Amino acid sequence: MTVAIRYQTRNGNTQAFAEQIASVAGVPAQSIDTPVEQADTLFFGGGTYFMKPDKTASAFMKNLDPTKIKQIALFTTSGGPEMVSDKALTKIATEKGIPVIGHFHQVMGGKGMKIIGSTGGKLKDEQIELVKEFAQKMLAQ
Repeated sequence: MTVAIRYQTRNGNTQAFAEQIASVAGVPAQSIDTPVEQADTLFFGGGTYFMKPDKTASAFMKNLDPTKIKQIALFTTSGGPEMVSDKALTKIATEKGIPVIGHFHQVMGGKGMKIIGSTGGKLKDEQIELVKEFAQKMLAQ
């Protein structure tokens, strides 16, 4: 089974989760600047901003070739309630005929969340454990 991991991040939080997924999957986590050539499972992550996915994340999803991607496992981060982001990304995948097999979301409030002038991407031990469990579950499908 071929696996690819791509992420969109503004401040490092989603990248931090992508790197944890990469440690489980044994493949590198790469930004959306790196095209996906082929993947049985694509882990795709992006940030949620004002309850919507980042425009570059949506554009990446819209440009996926459904003949090259068999299924997607989504992971998203936000500073508050997510609500719409997973539905918007799932809708794009569904319209392309690519099944979404799971979704992992974390609210990054408090420590670890980037505030203007700070650095994001600092995960708590329990967040690391949860995202690794998600990766293992998706890889088993």
